[in-house]
Amino acid sequence: MNDQLIKSRHLEKTAFVYLRQSSPTQVKRNVESGRRQRGMVDRVKELGWPATEIRLLGDDTGRSGSSLHGRGDYQVMLEAILSREAGLIAARELSRLARDNQDWNHLVRLCRYQDVLLMDEHRLYHANDPHDRVVLGIAGAFNEFEIAMIIDRMLECQREKAARGELYEGRFSPGYICRVAPLCEKHPDERVQRAVMRVFDHFDRCVSVLQLHRELVNDGFQLPIVPGGRDWRDVEWVCPTYDQLLDMLKHPIYAGIYVRGRKKTFTVLNGDGHVEKQRRRVPREQWEVFLEEHHEPYIGTNRWERNLEKISSNARGGGATRRAPQE
Repeated sequence: MNDQLIKSRHLEKTAFVYLRQSSPTQVKRNVESGRRQRGMVDRVKELGWPATEIRLLGDDTGRSGSSLHGRGDYQVMLEAILSREAGLIAARELSRLARDNQDWNHLVRLCRYQDVLLMDEHRLYHANDPHDRVVLGIAGAFNEFEIAMIIDRMLECQREKAARGELYEGRFSPGYICRVAPLCEKHPDERVQRAVMRVFDHFDRCVSVLQLHRELVNDGFQLPIVPGGRDWRDVEWVCPTYDQLLDMLKHPIYAGIYVRGRKKTFTVLNGDGHVEKQRRRVPREQWEVFLEEHHEPYIGTNRWERNLEKISSNARGGGATRRAPQE
């Protein structure tokens, strides 16, 4: 490692060791990666920084590097660079700092003019050196290209699996389970099936979801759910919320239809210019996958369509409206 770049003026300032893993799943499973990243503290000590001048930044663990939004420790590091408190920014892989090429070039530019060294597990870099600056620039472009390729491959695999009706995320809607992937089936407990059917049968006699919710709660009705990650036998009986009932009545799964893409992710810039991802519902004609007769239904397609029309009519003011409690 070219430690001749380190001067006394650098050692007099704080060395920041930045830790980050892209998702909570990586934090749980890739324990060795986190350990190796924390090992950079020892490398920094070997270069001459006292332990009191080394600051470990690990609160951004579990957050994506494709955006600066929500990464508090990254902002702390930038402020330290701007205030000339930082002498070194270290990470086992410099791609941990930023996957967006624009953000990366901004960081390199700040380090160049504030005389801050950059370090990975292989070598030191000084952004004021033209050769190091070229290497860092190539690294930033490659980081952005790599994450784009990874995301594209992942999304393509998801699309192919969804087109076969085999992609499921999160827990199943009440009344459905998956004992043998990718088979979606009714819960074998007849009590669970009767509870699900009671929601649809009762809604036939109601003018709105609000009335349905009120009457079921007054009757002490409980909805069977299987919490995410639990065994299908581990059924919990809970008092249903309005949103739970609304989602059941609108969800095509109960008509034996497999759908994918009821919500889509949109990338936008917030007021600070940071990239944000937002999930929004889209019209049915924009759903990516719509497979009828995919699994055993609770209700027919026509009945599901009628329920949607009743809910839509109420939303337009054509049915019962919500009233104040005192009325």
